[in-house]
Order: sequence, then C-alpha cells, then structure tokens
Amino acid sequence: MEQKIVIAAFPAEGKETVATVLYEDGKPAEFCLTPAGQRPVLGNVYVGRVEKIQKSLSAAFVRFHEDSNGFLPLTGEELSTLHEGNSVIVQVEKEALKQKLPRLTTNINLAGRWLVFTSGRPTMNFSKKLHEEDRSRLKALLKPMYDATFGVIIRTNAAQAGEKELEEEWKQLAGKMEYITTYGPSRTTGTCLYREDPEWIRMIRQCSFLHLNRIVTDLPEIHAETQDFLHRVDPDHRVKCELYKDDMVELFRIYNLTTLFTELTSKRVWLKSGGFLVIEQTEAFCAIDVNTGRYSGNKDYRSMVRMTNAEAAEESARQIRLRQLSGTILIDFINMKDPEDRKELIELMQDFVKRDVVSTKVVDLTALDIMEVTRRKVRRSLAEQHSALTT
Repeated sequence: MEQKIVIAAFPAEGKETVATVLYEDGKPAEFCLTPAGQRPVLGNVYVGRVEKIQKSLSAAFVRFHEDSNGFLPLTGEELSTLHEGNSVIVQVEKEALKQKLPRLTTNINLAGRWLVFTSGRPTMNFSKKLHEEDRSRLKALLKPMYDATFGVIIRTNAAQAGEKELEEEWKQLAGKMEYITTYGPSRTTGTCLYREDPEWIRMIRQCSFLHLNRIVTDLPEIHAETQDFLHRVDPDHRVKCELYKDDMVELFRIYNLTTLFTELTSKRVWLKSGGFLVIEQTEAFCAIDVNTGRYSGNKDYRSMVRMTNAEAAEESARQIRLRQLSGTILIDFINMKDPEDRKELIELMQDFVKRDVVSTKVVDLTALDIMEVTRRKVRRSLAEQHSALTT
C-alpha cells in the first residue's frame, strides 16, 4: 500500500480552511477540515478548576481553558476526595460534540510516533498487532529504561523504529510527562501544560513510513513545521515533503478537493454496480441504507445481493472513516436468505474496518440484515465540521 498526504489551503463556505487528506493507493482514505489559523484543543493538557460536582452523574464540570468548561467523569474515590474549587490537571479526551461539552480525563496520554506515555496504571503494554518476534525484541530493548513511574504503550509502528529513535522518543515523552506532573499543580487555572500536534502531524504520525512516501502542501508555515517534524522522526529521509508553488492552479484544484468535499457532504454515495448508499446522521446514531438502484446485470438474484452487499460493506467502511462517523452506526443491507452469505458479509466487514486507525467494531447482524457497527468517538464528524463553518 502506498500512502500520500495532501495539506492544502481550501475555501469552504466562503471561509479559509486547511484540508488534510490521506490517500491510500491513490484513493482518499481520511479527510479533515480545520479553520485556517485555528488549532483544536483535543489532546491538550490544562490546569483546570472544579466548578461544580454532580454526584448524580458521577462527574464534575471543570473550567479548563479561558471560558471553556468540560465534563469530567469521576470514580467513586474521586467523588469523595475532589471538591468544588480544587485545581485538577485534565486532558481533553473528546471534542465538544453537538450539544455536549468536551470530555476531559485525569489520565494523561502523550502519544509519540512509536510510544504512548500515560499517567494511569504504571505498566508496559504492547500493541496486539505486533508480531511476537517484534514484541520480544522491543521488550528486551525498552525494559531496562522502564522505571514504573508512568504507564507505557508500545505502538505497532515501533517495529519499524531503530534503537536510537526509540530511546530519543522515550526521553522526550518522559520529560514532558514529568513536567506536567511536577509543575502542573503549581500553575494557575487555564495554563496549557501540553499542546497536541495539529491534524496534519497527527495524520503523519499514524502512518507507517514503509507506506507513506510523499507529503505535499502549498502552505509555507505548515511545510516548515512538517519538515521539522520529519527531521526528528525520519532520519533516513524516507518521506519526501514538497512545497507546492504554482500561481496558476491551486493545490486543492489539482486534487479536485472541491468535488471530494461535495461528495462527502452528500447523503447519497453511488456504487460501481449501480447501487447506492444513503447516509443519514441523527442525534442517536448514524444510518446507512443499501439500495440496489439501477442494477441491470445478468446475475441471478442471490449473486446480485452478495455482490452489492460486499461492495456496500467496503464503501460503508470507507465512508465511515472519511466522514469521521462515530458512535452507533446501523447499516441496512439487502436481505439475504442463506446463513453462509450473512456469515461471509460479517467477515468481510470485519476485515474492512481493520484499516481504520480509530477503534471500530462489528457488533452484530440482525435477522433483518441490519448490521451494528460502533466506532470510538474522538473528533467531530465531517458534517459537524462543515456545519461549524456555516454558523
């Protein structure tokens, strides 16, 4: 698989934004829209102040950034020890979604390219996707550095890192975590102790440098920031970062981002077979309806249903990732009579969602052939990003 990232100045709804698009084998796989000059608070660590404790919700409302309040779930022990007016170090775990406040956590997670440091349980854990050989090698390399002060998660990408790269990132993350825990308690409310990388850096960080070979942007500041990041994490210069300069044709036009954005904000998605998906987002869940549409092939009905459902499953998984859909997602497939066809569809969907870096699970397929998929809520959906530009 070949990956490429395009970071382009993009006019949306009359406003200047930055569009970040990840391509896999030439096809868009992820799309994110950020207002120009704006950095999200997701992942940032702040000194917060407890404004109110709601025991019936087992939570506290915490002021953490200027006039911003967040929702902090509490354990039973925290309910008895935390009081209104107390200072508390929090990290923004989830962005404000719809009418909900940002979700905060006291379990601080600092993600690097190969490692994640956490202030929670002081254990060393390895990604389940790591091969046993890589797991053993990394354990032997990193165990001597581990002093059980913080928790450490070894990411899948760590298998590609050299000894020096891992040691440098370990020291960097350990230093940041030590700063937060040591100096945070003496800082004033609203102090930002750690600022998360912007969207484009996050996207680069999640990619494998065995697959990512090119980054192109028309924004000089982002190009400089990306070059600096690559200098630290890619000493072998495997990834090429280009600054696009052409006064005649903008970068977003070269990659037809206006067409892509229009397609991703449309409810209907056409399939190659002639069928189509209808994607509807509601307050409670997201619904994807599969239709045979104008199919006029010569296959028998069962073969047609299997083919359309298989194509719809792949495209649904792709759209879920592109549109950043989350929570409960219900996919209404074309009815199937054969149990083997239903089993095959579940297995196909499980394979398709594995491509997503955000935790996505196939829960079940009902007797009416409605599949339930859940995806971890992390960021605003593309529809919500779009809506924010128009308000």
